[in-house]
Amino acid sequence: MQAAQFIGDLYLQGLNLAYLGEAYWQQKNSQQSILTASLGMYLLEQSGSNGWRQSAGLLTVWQGQLGEENLMKLLEQNRAAIVSVIGIDGYDHLPELIRQYQQ
Repeated sequence: MQAAQFIGDLYLQGLNLAYLGEAYWQQKNSQQSILTASLGMYLLEQSGSNGWRQSAGLLTVWQGQLGEENLMKLLEQNRAAIVSVIGIDGYDHLPELIRQYQQ
């Protein structure tokens, strides 16, 4: 992750975060899974990769388990961490990516 950040490779950063989201899913750690999957989804989409859909699928599973309102609450709880990585515009774009995946 640090190497990808150091060289500024959005794709590798997004891929690492997407895989972390999956690993946290396996550990049933909803907060970390949702945080890392959201960041991975956004960075992969911004890099032009269709890989963002994998993280969107994971977030959709979380939404099914927790409910849409609780998923949005968890995103809101992680807002500062998300904004520090992808900015406010990126944070605001996350629900749209999830909706786009679901269509």
